[in-house]
Amino acid sequence: MVTGMKPIEHFKELVSGAMKRQKVDAGELAEFYLTSLLTSFLTVERLPDEPLAITYLKAMGAARDVQFQQMKQLGDVSLFTSGFFSDSLKRKIVDIDYYMAMGSASYGFLANMHRGGRNEGVSKLFGELADKFATFADVLTEVSERSRLTSPVDVLRIYERWLRTRSRLAEKALREMGIEPQDASTKSIH
Repeated sequence: MVTGMKPIEHFKELVSGAMKRQKVDAGELAEFYLTSLLTSFLTVERLPDEPLAITYLKAMGAARDVQFQQMKQLGDVSLFTSGFFSDSLKRKIVDIDYYMAMGSASYGFLANMHRGGRNEGVSKLFGELADKFATFADVLTEVSERSRLTSPVDVLRIYERWLRTRSRLAEKALREMGIEPQDASTKSIH
């Protein structure tokens, strides 16, 4: 068992392994994006309550910088939900196809927003995320299964409990999963 591993290292290992096992052909930046996405959701208080379509409509009418942030958040939440909570979507009014369509469309919008400009690399990244959305959701599903994140006692809840209480039990559970608890006050990579 590996200990002393930071969450980003843990998720990088899992994402990389899942991509190799599934024979996913993706750029390094896309792999890094998936890893960072998972790490960023460790410190999210909770997912937005607002329906995805409402967020999408608000983004369409927003200023360019706000539009970028809202569309990115919409894509990220859709990808994370599609990968980690696809089973729970079976019991919802909207299913995984809705999340996948919204996420892919959001990333596609971001790719088009930057196409032909100074940020062609950003356009290429979000274009790849849009085009391979279902494939990347499958990668996250495997990461979820290998991390036991879909079980009732998942690492996100354990990590949040550790952040609030500094519980030794929560800390031990994280370390047994190969994650070295880090204070959330550290800056996240975006």
